[in-house]
Amino acid sequence: MNTTHQIITNHLEAAIEMHQNHTGDAWAQAITALALASAAELPLLIEEAEGIMGRIEHDSNCKWCGGDLDAGTPPESWYCTN
Repeated sequence: MNTTHQIITNHLEAAIEMHQNHTGDAWAQAITALALASAAELPLLIEEAEGIMGRIEHDSNCKWCGGDLDAGTPPESWYCTN
């Protein structure tokens, strides 16, 4: 029988794996983990879920990480520091 902590951790691990492999819906796994951690009032797992969601969001929107740089990119944005 899985504990609440194990269930949430499984969702977090799935989110990371899906995001790294560009498969599945990593965001859905992370948001599920966040909802469960919030309901269970587990602050460390809430923080972990928010961190994973931040990474997914960053990787989806960062022009540098996404390889979408063009001539309009300002010099201070030549590389990502996140």
